Amino acid sequence: MRTLVYLIALGMIGIGVAISGCETCPDGNAGNSLYCHAATCSANEAVCAGACANLMSDRDNCGICGKTCGDGMSCSQGQCSETCTNAKETRCNGTCIDTLADPANCGTCGNACKASQACNAGTCGCAPGSLVCSGLCTNPATNRYHCGATADCMGSNAGKVCGINEGCAGGVCVSSLIYRGSLPASMGRWMYGGQLGLAGANAECAAHFPGSEVCSAAKLMMAQAKNELVNATDYNNMPVTDWWIDDPTAMPKERCNFTTQENMPWTYATQHIGSYSKYVTLTRATGVITSVQTGNIGAGTGLCAQTRFVACCSIVTAP
Repeated sequence: MRTLVYLIALGMIGIGVAISGCETCPDGNAGNSLYCHAATCSANEAVCAGACANLMSDRDNCGICGKTCGDGMSCSQGQCSETCTNAKETRCNGTCIDTLADPANCGTCGNACKASQACNAGTCGCAPGSLVCSGLCTNPATNRYHCGATADCMGSNAGKVCGINEGCAGGVCVSSLIYRGSLPASMGRWMYGGQLGLAGANAECAAHFPGSEVCSAAKLMMAQAKNELVNATDYNNMPVTDWWIDDPTAMPKERCNFTTQENMPWTYATQHIGSYSKYVTLTRATGVITSVQTGNIGAGTGLCAQTRFVACCSIVTAP
């Protein structure tokens, strides 16, 4: 009879029938049985599929037998929940949140700050350095509608509205264009403002287009992508058809240095004996430039004597 009872019990387990309570097993509670044993289950444990389980903390039997918590979840007080590893974070809708800094859950889960506000130490308000302008938190160092605003952001304190091709940087309206303009055409031996070479060209760019310097090929390509080169002119309103190209890698002997005293920091590889010339040509109607061209026309003054424009680009990429 005892053997029959044991077989019936096995059959019940095989078809998934729950067993309530721990049973005394035929192996004498030796510890190798498929069943849990009353002698080894703790008072706060239940029997789930023949094993002892704490329904308050067992992620495979959370709250009730068979309820499994998913990946990244744990069982706490009989409920599946995410475990936030950072002590400063709180679980909000299944996500660990720093309620001291999150504007969507500021101070407590679900407390969302207004669109322009930040969450500082669990309280909604303007971020440090911001002002309230027209009812909104505003950073006067970067906001193009209140650029340079101060105090109450009213009247003369409201700052400046930057132009259509301007951005606000450091509280000052600056051009957001990459290509700023061109210097009049020059031979390979640049001479602007009485200065040979790059120093003179950069000074001339800065004088006519503040915040600019001689363009590199990369910046001209960026300006092309923004359609800034269409119908380009120099500062005398002369149509631009080509530009000398900045080349920081050019060797001194490849630059237009007629004497050793003229070893200036040229930035394009043109040589007065006629070996190199780097430039791009421009289709003005479309604002499209060619890839960098390298010319070679033989001996003599050569390509250094040719005349091309010099482009001026923003020192920094648009704000």
